[in-house]
Amino acid sequence: MTGMLIPLQCDHGATSALAAVDVRAIELLQEGHAATLSGARVDAIRADLLAKREQLAAVIADLQARPPSGDARIDAVNATLRAEASTGLAYIDQFLGQVESCAARIG
Repeated sequence: MTGMLIPLQCDHGATSALAAVDVRAIELLQEGHAATLSGARVDAIRADLLAKREQLAAVIADLQARPPSGDARIDAVNATLRAEASTGLAYIDQFLGQVESCAARIG
């Protein structure tokens, strides 16, 4: 696979991230789980980040549970994946902190 390029597919029919947040925010408003659109948006973003955090934590746990494969290249890739996933988890935690700060300002 060295030197092989895999083009990323563009899904023109996909909903934008902001539109998805607004859809979920409106649902929260309709269900009575939020008092304002801003608050509902923050709640939707928080829920999405928490779900992504849970998924990434599961990936990290899986990578940590893997025994050495006996192949140095595979073990190196797994170690890199663990490190990068941990970095991603730290970013999600930072974003969650910013969401909480925003939620506090919205009140």
